[in-house]
Amino acid sequence: MRQYSDLQKFKDAKTIARDYGLFVVEKTLRTSTAYLLYRRTATGNAFLGKRGSVDGLYRLVCKVTNFH
Repeated sequence: MRQYSDLQKFKDAKTIARDYGLFVVEKTLRTSTAYLLYRRTATGNAFLGKRGSVDGLYRLVCKVTNFH
């Protein structure tokens, strides 16, 4: 199985999210980075989840969008 860099996984997660009407926010905390996933809706943005790693973000985006 091919290994991808964290940057490539992050770009792929953002692309998949955008294709399904979602968006990713990268929030820098004191010692780490949190990745927040939101869905765009007519009334506002709906928070879907937060992950602490790029790999976790990628899995969350795939799970929410049912992307295989």
